[in-house]
Amino acid sequence: MTQRKPYNNLKITEEDMLDIFSANIHYLRKLPRWNLSQETLARILHIPTKSYRKYELGRGFPPVFVVYHLAVYFGYTMEELLTEKLF
Repeated sequence: MTQRKPYNNLKITEEDMLDIFSANIHYLRKLPRWNLSQETLARILHIPTKSYRKYELGRGFPPVFVVYHLAVYFGYTMEELLTEKLF
């Protein structure tokens, strides 16, 4: 049985996490590698554009499945999207 490493991001607040997440998805969406509009990314995720805009503006967290699909699409873990500044 492998030993789990301790979680180091316990000091991050929900507000900080929301700020980091929204900045990360905005940054990644605009990178030349993807260069997607909000509408296009919303279509890829199968969610309304209005919902995606809300997440990118930091007005709420998306459902876990949306965070998961964003992480997979951009090649990051969910934890990285939520807690690490990628920009």
